[in-house]
Amino acid sequence: MNDKGRSPEDEVRDALAPDGTIEPLDPAGVIAGARRRRRTHVLATAAGASVAVIAIATGGFLVRGDNLGNAPAPANHGPTALVSPPYPAPTRSPSLAGVTPRPPAALPSAQSSAPVPSANPNVPETPGTSAQLTVASCRTAADGEPGPGAAAKLRGTASDEAGKTIVIADSRYWMACDSTYGAEVSARKPATLKKPGVQDNNAFAVANNTVDTVDGQLDYFWAAGLVPDGVATVRYSFADGETVDAEISNGFWLMRHVAGIPPGAHDLGDRVRVQLLSATGGVLNDVRLNWGTQTCAQISHGC
Repeated sequence: MNDKGRSPEDEVRDALAPDGTIEPLDPAGVIAGARRRRRTHVLATAAGASVAVIAIATGGFLVRGDNLGNAPAPANHGPTALVSPPYPAPTRSPSLAGVTPRPPAALPSAQSSAPVPSANPNVPETPGTSAQLTVASCRTAADGEPGPGAAAKLRGTASDEAGKTIVIADSRYWMACDSTYGAEVSARKPATLKKPGVQDNNAFAVANNTVDTVDGQLDYFWAAGLVPDGVATVRYSFADGETVDAEISNGFWLMRHVAGIPPGAHDLGDRVRVQLLSATGGVLNDVRLNWGTQTCAQISHGC
């Protein structure tokens, strides 16, 4: 039958008919091929898993910062965790058990009786022992001599580190007292309120005592009186080379001086000098006192 006599159904049957050139499949070969394909798939899967494990391990090394030889670090690896270096365990301090504490060094006692050196040699060695000098105690020191009464007032004061000198007076009498000579008040003989003349040397006599200082005993002089008319300055000079101008208060003068030399060290020929000066500096009197008669002007005790 030629092509022209074929119907469409014949062509369909021819297309669906099996090819005579293809050999039929061997069942054993088909099973073996399937087994080979499955084994190849398993090996490929295992190889892929191995590559994944290696990649993860390598990434772990890079994140931890472990040494991978000369391999460069990733460009954007982020902050690296700081790992503290190993430090030795702390060592405990040796135990103090059984150690006996050493007693502290002895401290100086606040009640020490050792004398404290003074920069001023005129400070008494035992301060606080001076007599309590008041108007009343001065009146008592008159010892029965006519003198200021109960109405007496304080008229003048002179003081320093060694002690104090005062003048008291009422309407009729005056007298002077001193507290430098130990615990006993020294008193100048009371007198009436009559001013002396500039030539009355006895009116300027001094009282001479000794005082105890850190440098030993030293000569001490004190005096007081009414200021004569026309006198502006009553000046005393002593054997130690010092010159002292008396303090003037309420018409009275007061002088006190602790000498810088011990008793007996001065030359008796170099006596205490007294000068009375006017307001213009003119010398109204210049006299040297006699030792003994004009250097013990106090009635409470001797010199």
